[in-house]
Amino acid sequence: MKNSNFSRLFAYVLLVTIPVWFNACKKEETTPTPTPSNSVEGSYKVTSLKVDPKAAGLYDDLLAASKLLFNNTTCLTDITITFKSNGDATTDNPTSCQNLPVAVSMFTGVDASSKWAFANNKLTITKSDNTKTEYTVVSNTGGLMKLQWQGALNYPTPSATVYTYTMELKKQ
Repeated sequence: MKNSNFSRLFAYVLLVTIPVWFNACKKEETTPTPTPSNSVEGSYKVTSLKVDPKAAGLYDDLLAASKLLFNNTTCLTDITITFKSNGDATTDNPTSCQNLPVAVSMFTGVDASSKWAFANNKLTITKSDNTKTEYTVVSNTGGLMKLQWQGALNYPTPSATVYTYTMELKKQ
């Protein structure tokens, strides 16, 4: 009788431990878990630039307005804004931007030799003339970054109105 009790106990122990043992030997998952981007590093193209209230009471889409005001130029969509890992922020100078009567940085806040810092969903850009602009990173997912900031509009004439700008950038 002792032998049969021992056999039953042994069978129950095996029955419980074998599935646990085999489960411990499963393969590791090879699919990486996607992580949301918490960095702005990289090169981007401007895909949208809006202003509120309307500039000159007429334009809320500054990409469309720039084509009307600057002889059908595609400058704002041609430039590449780059945020480097060392804190430098730069823009290139495509041919479509070279004859504009104003600097492209007036629209984007980034010139050819800016600096950037990112913390708590705030992107601070300091241009080469030490002018600082603080952007709120509204979203930064799937290679699209949406920035919002407030400032004046100084073209075609300086204005005391405070505008809210919203710029969307697509990572290259």
